[in-house]
Amino acid sequence: MRDQEWDDDSAYRAAVRRTQIMMAIALVVSLLVLGLIALAVFGTVLFVGLAEFFAR
Repeated sequence: MRDQEWDDDSAYRAAVRRTQIMMAIALVVSLLVLGLIALAVFGTVLFVGLAEFFAR
């Protein structure tokens, strides 16, 4: 952003605000993906454990 010629502070603040919003969205999506992966692993472990228990 240093090379950008800002004519006033409002354009700069708007660009910073958009960047912060995009970073927040990326963080939320990343956390959701990690949560889904953890849930899938937990579900698989639970399913295998129950399958072994009832196979006896």
